[in-house]
Amino acid sequence: MISVIIPVYNEETMLRKNDIYYQMLSQTTELIFVDGGSDDATAVLAGKFGRVVKARKNRAAQMNAGAHVAKGKILLFLHADAVIHQNQLQKLEGIINKKEFIGGCLTQVLDDESLLFKWVAFTGNARAKITKVFYGDQAIFLRKSIFKRLKGFPEVNICEDILFSRKLRKAGKVDILPISVYCSARRWKQQGILKTFFLNARIKSALAFGVQPNQLKIAYDDVRE
Repeated sequence: MISVIIPVYNEETMLRKNDIYYQMLSQTTELIFVDGGSDDATAVLAGKFGRVVKARKNRAAQMNAGAHVAKGKILLFLHADAVIHQNQLQKLEGIINKKEFIGGCLTQVLDDESLLFKWVAFTGNARAKITKVFYGDQAIFLRKSIFKRLKGFPEVNICEDILFSRKLRKAGKVDILPISVYCSARRWKQQGILKTFFLNARIKSALAFGVQPNQLKIAYDDVRE
């Protein structure tokens, strides 16, 4: 069984938008919403679709809290503005059960079909394929036994996905799978494509030069401390 873990903070609008999707997915999949202290109706709405767990407002801490209570042997971490269809989850379960994969990420498809955003998704997927470093919005998945061995995500303010991916790729075979996860392009649109690319480059450069994640003062619209 796959447990889908979704960290949330003030995502009432997105939960209402995906109401039917979550209702359908919850019939066959364990959904765990980890609320970071929302002051809107996020927790109430999430409770209609799955289990709600409380954690401090920190994406890594929220994902770790969700993984701790998950019943599935496979964990998949999904952003609140992302969608994966049930048949794709079944495909993922079949692949990971039959092959030696321990984890990886899915192929990102942005909800803007313009050539520019198709290029953004393509470059992100290509980067993941080459480097085996996966970003949170690419739906990181892995076996729960491996997650426990790696002691979960480092509970830092930023870059937990990059740091965790580096540990994951050392633990066994990982890859980006040809299974689609449909993501919102809202962050790219809000911050601008060039600005977002430059922010990502600054983050990776800072990490390469030994700057600690909690020292990085870069503003994101995602769930961060």
